[in-house]
Amino acid sequence: MLAVAAVAVVGLLDYVTGPWMSFALFYVMPVLGAAWWLGRGPALLASLTAGIAWFEAEAWDHRGESTRTLMWNSMSRLLMLVAMAAMVVRIREDRRRLKEMNARLSELLHGAEKLARTDALTNLPNRRAFLERLSEELAHARRNATPVCIAYIDIDNFKRLNDERGHVEGDQFLKKIAQAIRDTIRGSDVAARLGGDEFAVLFTDAKRSAVEPLAHRLLARTQALGERYPGLDVGASVGMAWFEAAPDAPEQLLDRADGAMYEAKSAGKHRFALWAGDSARPQLQG
Repeated sequence: MLAVAAVAVVGLLDYVTGPWMSFALFYVMPVLGAAWWLGRGPALLASLTAGIAWFEAEAWDHRGESTRTLMWNSMSRLLMLVAMAAMVVRIREDRRRLKEMNARLSELLHGAEKLARTDALTNLPNRRAFLERLSEELAHARRNATPVCIAYIDIDNFKRLNDERGHVEGDQFLKKIAQAIRDTIRGSDVAARLGGDEFAVLFTDAKRSAVEPLAHRLLARTQALGERYPGLDVGASVGMAWFEAAPDAPEQLLDRADGAMYEAKSAGKHRFALWAGDSARPQLQG
């Protein structure tokens, strides 16, 4: 296609400007092609080759002219070819650098976006990412008439652990909690750290018969981790909100989960409470 276009351009110039211009383009175009597709070295070689070939053609066509005139014309054409090749090579290199910079910028933006949605300590999604995913899941549940469910997990007596063992140990415990949550939930579920000692889970397949056992397993896993710190009574309270029909706003789901979690804490901590959409208040489970 490019060759056809090149021949067409040469033919047009031959018609408009006469044969000299089209003749010249047969020397110029290979140089420009080498500069664009092959780079600096091949472009320089093509310039020298084209310059010599052009000189030979001119010498044959103007045999009566002085050698000095032919040499002057040939040198000026050679310099023109080299300059044109250098210009095209520079454009090519600038274009390549621009593509590399754009690719690098895209990577940086992607990394920054990921950091903005990731908790630095646990590598879980943060509150922002969780709320965005929750809004998407609510919209999906409304379209498909499926239930929705989230769980809040709040570490019991975490301040006592920090005070007794130090913040480094507290951070390690949060990492262990995050890993325990990952290991307990399903691959389609979304775990997040909301901040401090608060975690959340969005259950994507929210059948009540499926999510309640997961909440009990989450409670058991956090209690097992807390037993490694005897005398500190470390564990977790789990509050779950479940709606058979998705509510209009995510705040309704969040408020129910928060209320269920505080019900579990008020009942003595290390408990699991569920607040169903059709219930007036949360109910302790187990």
